[in-house]
Amino acid sequence: MSIYVSGTGLTKVAEHWSDSLIDLAVKSAKQAISESNTSPDVVIIGNMLSSTSNQENLGGLISEKLGLNDISTFKIESSSCSGAMAINVAYNLLQSNNVNSILVVGVEKMTDLSPSQIIRANTFGESSEYIQYFGITMNSLYALFSKLYMDKYKISKEELSHFPVLSHKNSVSCEHAQFRKEVSIESISKASIVSSPLGLLDCSPIGDGSASVILSKDNKSNFDNIEILASSSSNSPVNFFEREDLLKFSSTKNSFTKALSNSKKQLSDIDILEIHDVVPAITARILETFGFSKNGEAVQDLISGKYALNSKPSISTFGGLKARGNPLSATGIYQIIETTWRLQNRSELNINNSKIGLCHNMSGIDSNSVVTILEAVN
Repeated sequence: MSIYVSGTGLTKVAEHWSDSLIDLAVKSAKQAISESNTSPDVVIIGNMLSSTSNQENLGGLISEKLGLNDISTFKIESSSCSGAMAINVAYNLLQSNNVNSILVVGVEKMTDLSPSQIIRANTFGESSEYIQYFGITMNSLYALFSKLYMDKYKISKEELSHFPVLSHKNSVSCEHAQFRKEVSIESISKASIVSSPLGLLDCSPIGDGSASVILSKDNKSNFDNIEILASSSSNSPVNFFEREDLLKFSSTKNSFTKALSNSKKQLSDIDILEIHDVVPAITARILETFGFSKNGEAVQDLISGKYALNSKPSISTFGGLKARGNPLSATGIYQIIETTWRLQNRSELNINNSKIGLCHNMSGIDSNSVVTILEAVN
């Protein structure tokens, strides 16, 4: 059964002070519904942090604002990959005979929280009995992972900095990106330390944003058919430091292997990658886990020109989490839309006549992972 991305909509990732969480969701959802020329049978919301602003029942509230009645609505929460997990659930629901189209909305309103609140909220996907209890932040976990990776493969922070440099270079032409400005290795090295060895310009920023798609069994939009060939998810132990191999991304590997097998595609078929580039060492490890680079060699591959816009595969082509921004639960759906637009040639840059794209979104350090493969079809 073929399942298509038949409608897309998004907001700029920014500080949306005049819009509520519901306002943002409705804005992107209206765009997706209008573009799809259809009305959804089901509404699924991906969100992680609404409880911190004292709001739940997002499916009901957003559906009401959209004028959608007598349908099924619910929310998916899977930490920072809630949006991608909502896509995965929608994809599986559409395999049934009872549903023809689903609206999936990823939305996050982060800037209403104080700095201390957002630091704490970002850890909600980790163990409350350990990580949260001892006040360990996500950036300190990323920093620990980065040190382990750098030590094992003898890679410097300066070399890893080529990843955010590429992300920011790619974001310049992206209108919905939070930061549309190139950065240099020197500026990254001089940035304030967040958690050594990570500086401010190594880490993806917080931001408000909403992204929506209509997934359906037929494409009634005016744009080319983009079929979801596969969507697979997997999980690993939440505390990465308790795993047998601290640098092994089992969740990412398993979801990728299943998605590739289900799509009946090969590694060499993938043209573009939207991956969870939350910090440079995580980005490198994801590419190595997929097999696009050998272990410890992703950085040198990047420096040699691999992964650039004119390469196959190219990565983070709209700036990724680092420059487009990372509004948590919305991020996975931004990736789906960006890949869809690339495959439909709906951007200023036509990348190597791309036909197949892969999206990868995860929570924490590979505790949950979702991989989705899309293809432009006639």
